[in-house]
Amino acid sequence: MLKAAKDVAARQASMRLSSADASTLHGIFAVNKPPGISCAGLLDYFKRNITKGSSSMSFSEHFDREQALRTKVDNHKKKARRRFVPSNIRVGHGGTLDVEAAGVLVFGINNGCKQLGEYLVGGKSYLATGLLGVATESYDAEGNVTLLADTASVAGSKIQDAIPQFIGDIMQRPPIYSAIKLDGKRLYEYARGGENIPTEIKPRSVTVSDVKLLYYENQETGEKIGRQVMLPTDYADYYATGRYEWQKLAGAPVVGQPLLPFANQPTAPKFQLLINSGGGVYVRSLIHDLGQAVGSAATMVSLVRTSQGPLRLDRDTIEPEDLVYMDRVKEAIHHADSVIQSIQ
Repeated sequence: MLKAAKDVAARQASMRLSSADASTLHGIFAVNKPPGISCAGLLDYFKRNITKGSSSMSFSEHFDREQALRTKVDNHKKKARRRFVPSNIRVGHGGTLDVEAAGVLVFGINNGCKQLGEYLVGGKSYLATGLLGVATESYDAEGNVTLLADTASVAGSKIQDAIPQFIGDIMQRPPIYSAIKLDGKRLYEYARGGENIPTEIKPRSVTVSDVKLLYYENQETGEKIGRQVMLPTDYADYYATGRYEWQKLAGAPVVGQPLLPFANQPTAPKFQLLINSGGGVYVRSLIHDLGQAVGSAATMVSLVRTSQGPLRLDRDTIEPEDLVYMDRVKEAIHHADSVIQSIQ
């Protein structure tokens, strides 16, 4: 098992990563991406460590910086945050997660970047929580509410019966807030700019291997089935307050207003799914479509990728704070290689 060096003293005793060190590393490794930072932002922290070495900022400082940058609308400033590493070093990531999603993210360095394509299309597992009775424009808790729907008529068995239609090779329409390009522009750029999409967003063929309903609770009807899988404490704390430190509010969501302040009300009807899929699947879309299939509405309020290819959360991941240290990254590369070799 790969143990994260969470002890401060252990980290301080480790050797700081530098560009000279990075040029000798080749392979892939898995990082535990926290919610609230983009994949590009997390990769930028790795780049910063390579270029800055011992003068690099802490991850908590970098996280706060990324949060602040997300509030800016100046594209030039957004692009300016991405730093370049020396030309003899290549880094990248495979299989993008949304900003508010968490879990396994595979990084590649130097020759390892050639393997990243496998993680774009390979198998993945997700633990997703959906809020029943509400839909948003983004299909997740960050968007404005577009629909409030009945939940009293939705039994757990109804959700269970609807799930099989989302397993196999299915057609799925990506959400408007996604990175897919249309006429040379990403969909989320149209959405954030309030622009009309020039052509219809066409459904795409994706593969979902399995979907399991782990938990469902509706306090309105008194029904409760299964047991909720608890998220790691740091994830749970983040989702409990949300982006920009929203506080939970009493009352009900309002059409046209953000869902986020209401997304974690303890009385809200929720369900939890375990999803195994191939590349290109939008879990947000799956939950949105599942809500429609049961005659209601649904929005994703948390998402954790528990595995990417053979690499699993916790067992095979290092923490973002470990990206500062040469020995931690080197150990993670060797560990990932041994996991991959064991299944070949």
